[in-house]
Amino acid sequence: MSITSGFALLFLMLESPNVREKSYQWFLMIGSTVAIAAGGYWLNDLYDRPIDRINRPSRALWVAVVGGRLLLSAVLLVWGIGLGMAILLPLPIFILHLLAIGGLAWYARWGKKTGLLGNVLIAGLTGIIPWEVMLLTGSTCYAVDWMIPLAIGYNFVRELIKDAEDLAGDCVYGVASLPSRLSAATWNMLLKLLWTALIMLTFMPAITAKVLWGEWPWLYLIIAGVGSLIPLLLGMRFWGNYRVQSLLLKVAMGGGLVALWGL
Repeated sequence: MSITSGFALLFLMLESPNVREKSYQWFLMIGSTVAIAAGGYWLNDLYDRPIDRINRPSRALWVAVVGGRLLLSAVLLVWGIGLGMAILLPLPIFILHLLAIGGLAWYARWGKKTGLLGNVLIAGLTGIIPWEVMLLTGSTCYAVDWMIPLAIGYNFVRELIKDAEDLAGDCVYGVASLPSRLSAATWNMLLKLLWTALIMLTFMPAITAKVLWGEWPWLYLIIAGVGSLIPLLLGMRFWGNYRVQSLLLKVAMGGGLVALWGL
């Protein structure tokens, strides 16, 4: 998330040098974002400990070693630090960070078990990251505009992949994830459709640029082709290996971020 936010700030600075004046506030904002996200991860690990004993034993072990009371205290501490930094930022950003804490707390306690609704929430929170950079700087540009749908799309599919990877423990503890609620054939077909949609979404910034300005952004196409398309095609080669697919999605997301520089 810090990398995504940093790229958004960089693109905006390249578009408008006046954005540099907001750089010091950006450090406060990203510090608040990281603190809030860390607290969300820890709280999720705390509530997921029974499931993680099956899906991710090492994660369940570290929670057991730290202890539930200490971990909860750490969550409240970093969330307090995050809000303390956010209060020094413009009011809309403070409100977004406050809502993010509420959303992460709901997700850890109840949202994960809802499956699809929880996936939508987490994907939506990732889309807020470039948006809040635009709110902070009061500016926008074509590359940062596209960061929002790309972040939401990629992270939504990755959340579903993680659900499929964790299917064994989720079924035992009644997590109503999409892979657990669909037949194997239906889930496989849906994932193939979403994976194909990701490939199409990756090239939509270039197609839209061609429609609007009559020229192909060749640098974007080259970087996205190497950094995003190849990992996505490899994901189809390793179909059903959800751990590998999750890793390849991360690589494709990174390639897409770099490619946006070419717009």
